[in-house]
Amino acid sequence: MIRDLTGLKMAAITKSEVISLALTRNLSTEHILDSDIDVAVKMYVDAYIDDVTSASTYYDDFVKPVIAYGVIVNIFNRIATEITDRGIVQMVNDGAQSLDTESKNRTLNEYQMQLNHLIELMVDEADEADLVDTFDYDLVGYTGIDKMGVL
Repeated sequence: MIRDLTGLKMAAITKSEVISLALTRNLSTEHILDSDIDVAVKMYVDAYIDDVTSASTYYDDFVKPVIAYGVIVNIFNRIATEITDRGIVQMVNDGAQSLDTESKNRTLNEYQMQLNHLIELMVDEADEADLVDTFDYDLVGYTGIDKMGVL
C-alpha cells in the first residue's frame, strides 16, 4: 500500500504522469480511470513491495514508472477501442493507420517486457537500500501478463 508521510492511503500517481512516463505521444487523461491506477498499484507494486511512501526519490524513480507501465499494459486494448451505442469501434485519427494484430501484439509485448524490467529494478533497489519490505520476486514472477507462484 502506498502511503503519504502521515500514513494515509493516497493517490499513487496522476493520470498525466502515467501518460508522460509510459507513452511518447499525448493521450487524453479521460482514457485512464482512477480504478486503472488502483488496479496497477495492487498488481505491480503491492505484490512486490509493502509500506512504500510517496515522498521519496525511490518512489519517483522506481515506483511511479512501474505504475505507469502497469496502467498502460492493463488498458492497452481499451486505448484503441471505444464502446459506443454502435458496439465496439476502433478510434483512428486522420492520417493514422490502424495496426494489424501482429503489430499490436508486438507493441503490447514491448510494454510488458519493460514493465517486467521496471518491477525487477524497483524490487532490487528496495532490497539493496533496505527501503521497504519486499516479497521474493521469483515467487511472484511477473512475466508478461501472468504472475506465477504465490506469496
